[in-house]
Amino acid sequence: MPHEVSALLFVGFILWLLVRDARQRGPVSPALWLPTVWVMILGSRPISLWFGGALSMESPDEYLKGSPFDMAVFLAQIILGGWVLSRRRVNWARLISLNNALTIFLLYWALSVAWSDYPFVSFKRWIKDLGNLVMVLIIMSDADPARAAKIVFARCTYVLIPLSVLFIKYYPDLGRYYSKWTWEPIYCGVTTEKNALGCLVLVCGMFLAWELLHAKYRKTTPQERGDLGAKVVLILMSFWLLSKANSSTAMVCLMMGVGLIYGMRFRWALRQVRYLGTYAMIIGGGLFLLYAIPGLLEAIVGSLGEDVTFTGRTDLWKDLLDEPINPLMGTGYQSFWLGERAETFWDKYYFHPNQAHNGYIETYLNGGFLGVACLAGLLIATGAAVKRGLIRGVDFARVQFAALIIALFYNWTEAVFNRMSLVWFILLLAAVNMPRRAPVKVASADGKTPRRSVIPDSRESSPI
Repeated sequence: MPHEVSALLFVGFILWLLVRDARQRGPVSPALWLPTVWVMILGSRPISLWFGGALSMESPDEYLKGSPFDMAVFLAQIILGGWVLSRRRVNWARLISLNNALTIFLLYWALSVAWSDYPFVSFKRWIKDLGNLVMVLIIMSDADPARAAKIVFARCTYVLIPLSVLFIKYYPDLGRYYSKWTWEPIYCGVTTEKNALGCLVLVCGMFLAWELLHAKYRKTTPQERGDLGAKVVLILMSFWLLSKANSSTAMVCLMMGVGLIYGMRFRWALRQVRYLGTYAMIIGGGLFLLYAIPGLLEAIVGSLGEDVTFTGRTDLWKDLLDEPINPLMGTGYQSFWLGERAETFWDKYYFHPNQAHNGYIETYLNGGFLGVACLAGLLIATGAAVKRGLIRGVDFARVQFAALIIALFYNWTEAVFNRMSLVWFILLLAAVNMPRRAPVKVASADGKTPRRSVIPDSRESSPI
């Protein structure tokens, strides 16, 4: 098929999906386009690369410089997001009191900028990460947060999944790159590398599964058959992209997330939620033994026919943990992979790491034991909040629970805590605890019989 024809077909399919989705969902706050664009950037590549910029990997110094254009784009979105939240009149005091662990987590990393070797770079990165929270708050302060999250990630799925297929099949200069050592093609789609493509499909696939869980297709009308057919096409595209990305972590996490979302429909599964803390302690103890007993992990992984070094990661982890850093406070927010340390690891490892490929080790390197403690507090608080939501039967809590579990496991081989990543974004969706809505009495249509209505207690009604 000629490239021009394929591009027209794919773009037409994307536009059809967006228009159809807008008609079906009804009125939507225009403000949701802000987190939508933000999520699309997180799930693809920086804006500067879409306009002809180059992603240089020749020197660690490139990470120091960054892109002024991308920073300006992110800053503009953050300012607009802050304006939206100000119009919604969020009760910040109440919000902070409900999110003590998240507040401490953010403040600690802001404080860590002070002891970074590159404080200005760390500060810029902290501001960008704060933008993740701003966009999450726009979603969570919506009149219906679950519906808002569905809309944002549906739009992301409709655009980025088909475009990734188009790039890989018909525009290899955009959707592929080649290994410097084997010259074999590596597929990235709309992202910048294969693991990022796996992350995109993981998150989009999870929300697509959540949509299908609530869809009631009777297939009695052409519209219903078209909706079901479109979802099936997107599912097939997602599996095809996962096979091209060859990301085992994304595949396992997607299966886990979908299993949790669907599994929480059953009563026997919901009954186990009360013992969530016990299960977490058991799993944590098992992981401790796995690494504490010499040779146990290698024996288990080797018996499965997998690389016992996790593609060189275990060697990297050992070297990183041997680095002479401040064990209590670390090197400062996202500053470990800057300067001479990064150059040392680039010289030693052929794949030129710019992260620890383990979120927990990365947290220790940048924040020390205090940073790890803050992260542990955030994860525990998130688990407790999700548990309460599941016990109350909140449907959105199923997705939040899946997001939490995915983040815990995904960070075992990738470092995405405090980063511009979709996995970190959905973890924040699970972590933020918005003030509950207060019931008020509203007169019925006859003006006599009062009825109960529910309005947000943290903002005024607004079309924004």
